[in-house]
Amino acid sequence: MVGHPREYHWSSYSVHAAGVSGAVTSIHALYRSLGKTAIERQRAYRALFRSALDTCFVEALRAATNGGWALGNDRFKQRVAKALERRVVQLPRGRPRKAAVDPRQLNLLD
Repeated sequence: MVGHPREYHWSSYSVHAAGVSGAVTSIHALYRSLGKTAIERQRAYRALFRSALDTCFVEALRAATNGGWALGNDRFKQRVAKALERRVVQLPRGRPRKAAVDPRQLNLLD
């Protein structure tokens, strides 16, 4: 979409990374935990963007987002499913496989 979050019109990056005032942006607890002062928080927030996300994680995030599925470990997914009272993981694709039949179990005389 853009080369850097500051270039995206709807990003809160400029508020959190540079202290630009934002009319619709509020400072949340997780951001506050990045430092004691505004300068410390901004520096720590900018550091979060210095390295790229792992490609596998980005693909999993996109798949979960596009499919409306939960992304996390099994315990997290179970908690989300319980809270939402709905399935939060994708079912396997395609028709279920038929059970393999052991030829020794077939009674060919019947």
